[in-house]
Amino acid sequence: MSTRVPGPEQGRKVEVEWTTVSYRTIAFYATLVLLTVGFILYLIAPNFFTRKAREALHALTAGVVENGGTTAVDSKRAAHFVNIDGTVRVKKAQSPQWIRADYNTDLATGDFIQTGSDGVARIIFADGTSYVIKPDSLIAVEESGEDPVTRATRVAVQVTSGTVDLSTGKFEVPGSTSKVAFADALASLGEESRAVVQNDPKRNIHEMTMDQGEARVSRGSTTVQLGQYERVVFSAEKPGLERQKVVAPPALLAPPNMALNVVRAPRAERIEFRWSPVAGALAYRLEISPSGMFSNLVVDRKVQGTSTEVSGLDEGVYYWLVKSIDAGGNESQPSAANRFDLVQQISENHQAFLEITNIIQHGRVVEVVGRTEPGSTVIINNQQVFNIAADGTFRHFTSPLPRKGSNQITITAQDRTGNTKTIRKTVVIE
Repeated sequence: MSTRVPGPEQGRKVEVEWTTVSYRTIAFYATLVLLTVGFILYLIAPNFFTRKAREALHALTAGVVENGGTTAVDSKRAAHFVNIDGTVRVKKAQSPQWIRADYNTDLATGDFIQTGSDGVARIIFADGTSYVIKPDSLIAVEESGEDPVTRATRVAVQVTSGTVDLSTGKFEVPGSTSKVAFADALASLGEESRAVVQNDPKRNIHEMTMDQGEARVSRGSTTVQLGQYERVVFSAEKPGLERQKVVAPPALLAPPNMALNVVRAPRAERIEFRWSPVAGALAYRLEISPSGMFSNLVVDRKVQGTSTEVSGLDEGVYYWLVKSIDAGGNESQPSAANRFDLVQQISENHQAFLEITNIIQHGRVVEVVGRTEPGSTVIINNQQVFNIAADGTFRHFTSPLPRKGSNQITITAQDRTGNTKTIRKTVVIE
């Protein structure tokens, strides 16, 4: 386009030429220049630019998860209750109020869990880490998530006060971590490890005992490596950590796990309990409870040998474990618990009622929904279902399934007369 501008002199004129350039052309050449400069700089410092690219991708992915993440991703990142017994409360992050815990309560970073003097709870994180929270305890979830790029899981819990029994699963992705803090110490557990942490600020008791696997414990400038049947202790007023050896628990022999005893008179039945001897143990403690978390004991007996008989038990489901006692009176960690059923025989055997109405996948965790006869016991993959409603309906979250591909879930119901029914379902983890 040309424009004529009149001037003071008649024979003089000025012409201005305009050329139209589109925004698309400008953007193309600007992008080309940036890419060229970026490529040259990448050739100069490739490591720096690779790291920055990963950080940008991490931030972008995290934003997508926060603003528009799917339910499946949220479910994998959330921890949840699998057992609740007695008084258990939760205070969600950013909330001033405590609420009663239930099986639909998801736990995330910043949440607090508190048990009363009669309360015990078991929670499972996405990586398979399990926490049994003993009575009069307070813990906080410091981290529960998954790296959106590497898929490495990160779990961290603060034991403010009380006692927890924790175990880690197998870390599927390198770089996954499971940590527990107590007082001013921090422990990082290896995969497939089990430990008990006790933190009592009032009595100045701070300790962690390894029952299986390994852990690295740090406090200030001191770091110790713990192995099986080792304990670390410290006092608040003294620096450093002290490592100790502890006696091992025995292996349970009889009754075997999941034993079914159908008898005519349960209270008159004498049941023999046997376990293996342990080097360094002078006595043992037998504990029997109707609760899988041993929130209340019907038998708490010190035994000099490796067997004893128990009678006077009512009909029902029971769990039992044994602790070793050394010469100093110190008790070991409890053995793995066995379950047995004591059932009165009152009728001819027939199949129990059991139906599965829904199977829902949450990553590696599977939610099983079904119905059985009121008063029946349901076992799913060797875990008892505690939240059975009065009408027999139940909902249960399994522990994370062990592998990708085909996994079998076994659901068994047992009615009050000892009759059983088993249903098996196949779940494919991609």
